[in-house]
Amino acid sequence: MLKLYFNRRDDVLTFSKKSKVEEQTLIFGFNGIKKIYYKKELSGEDNILSSIANFSKKSQKLIISGAITDNYGIIRKSVVIAEDGKLLGISDMNLCLDKSPYSSGVGYRVYQTKIGRVGVIVDDDIIDIDGVKSMAQCGADLIICLISEEEKSQYNVLVRAYSFLFGLPIVIVSSSSVMAGDMTGEICGASRNEESRIIVPMRKNYRLCQTKKRGVKI
Repeated sequence: MLKLYFNRRDDVLTFSKKSKVEEQTLIFGFNGIKKIYYKKELSGEDNILSSIANFSKKSQKLIISGAITDNYGIIRKSVVIAEDGKLLGISDMNLCLDKSPYSSGVGYRVYQTKIGRVGVIVDDDIIDIDGVKSMAQCGADLIICLISEEEKSQYNVLVRAYSFLFGLPIVIVSSSSVMAGDMTGEICGASRNEESRIIVPMRKNYRLCQTKKRGVKI
């Protein structure tokens, strides 16, 4: 069983100065980090990313948060993940819909962490079943999706279908709620509170699948 803490109210750095929680994994929404300008981060004018990394080291927590990133004028929706004083990476949204003002990233990532291998989905990528499938096939133990908008009724269907089809827990964090599905296809936790805790089962189950294809043996 994995205990997850969610905070959709505070930003990461404000939270780091005033709160303590026992859960090893802290997940923030898109309010968790103010806009990140890579140019300012590289020049030393801003130190948002290093501060988050330092917080992960001081607290010994896995930190996951949504953010808007500016890569020299290229604006993306992104998710920042840090652990043990290291910035493990930044995942960008790949799928941009309906003339989105945001630019698309390239590819999906699965991060090796203390809680296991964590796949990250950003915003509209939640409807890209191939992206979810690729992370499951690459050994993800858990997939976390951060969405900047409010919950939609379709999310309940998606989280249950994905978790059942690919045999791993899926967590969706929107601006208005948190929802988690387990590998049986059931909702194992949900909350509309700004601060919440959910326990997610992490057991691994396997089944034998066989198929036939027309042709001759080579």
